[in-house]
Amino acid sequence: MEPSRDGANATASELALQNRPNASAQFTGVQLIQSFKPLIIPCYALVVLVGIFGNYLLLYIICKSKKMHNVTNFFIGNLAFSDMLMCATCVPFTLAYAFNPQGWVFGRFLCYFVFLMQPMTVYVSVFTLTAIAVDRYYATVHPLKRRLSVAGCAYVVGGIWLLSGALVAPAVAHTYHVEFQQQGFAICEEFWVEEEAQRLAYAYSTLILTYILPLSALSLSYLCISVRLRNRVVPGHPTQSQAECERLRKRKIFRLVALVVAAFGVCWLPIHVFNVIRDIDIGLIHKRYFLLIQLLCHWFAMSSSCCNPFLYAWLHDRFRGELRRIFSCQRRVLPAATCAVL
Repeated sequence: MEPSRDGANATASELALQNRPNASAQFTGVQLIQSFKPLIIPCYALVVLVGIFGNYLLLYIICKSKKMHNVTNFFIGNLAFSDMLMCATCVPFTLAYAFNPQGWVFGRFLCYFVFLMQPMTVYVSVFTLTAIAVDRYYATVHPLKRRLSVAGCAYVVGGIWLLSGALVAPAVAHTYHVEFQQQGFAICEEFWVEEEAQRLAYAYSTLILTYILPLSALSLSYLCISVRLRNRVVPGHPTQSQAECERLRKRKIFRLVALVVAAFGVCWLPIHVFNVIRDIDIGLIHKRYFLLIQLLCHWFAMSSSCCNPFLYAWLHDRFRGELRRIFSCQRRVLPAATCAVL
């Protein structure tokens, strides 16, 4: 059985089959997975709690404050919304399916719905990150050019969701819900029967579209932003405080963009490397550790949904200021010497 490419259902069928109490044989590595169960479940639960709460707070700030109503923040809001859905659909169902002896117990409708939403939210998050990078590039490198309007932003967001749905369509078309009534067992899996070449073509094209190209776009965009900021000079005869403010602003932006690129690249690298190695030769991965490595890679990828709220809010002066204002219920005026970032 072939798990979905984004790892959302990475170990479901293997573990479910292996954990059946009446199974005649145990696959290699099941005992190892079971021994790590007390550690795996809390780690996934932490991702769900932090991801949902952090992204909800980000959405709340954007919706609540009119000062935050701009194109960049609308993109960030779309990213937060997709990350929330990712945490709600990818993580709980994956764990329940993986460790339940009855396999998939959520019915036929949720089988197809979850298999649709899991990769779709991943693609939306990746493409939204790319849109944010492009928007920041034009705002910094070409400040005099006309910016994308709010209406245009809505069209871009809608296009991102439509494109993500189109990319998911082949996988959903090969998803099946099968019940084994005599055994009291059901599976929800992606099958490419006698279509190995098509499966590999789809897998590698997805890898290029959702990792290699976005990572390249993020790196190139933020590299151009960094070069532009480094070469920018404060006009006129800046005072010492203005010069210091500009240096602080540049340093914060450098830190932010470096962390954005690093978080995306690092979080999603393990699952993509694992999938490529598995497609080349599954024997390269030791059978005893196969399922454990698969789960850990999936958890690492899902943790990216927890990084974005911190990167785009807690390291952003304006978001932090709005957060303090909302929770203190007081409108605070920032000092004139405050150095705003982005």
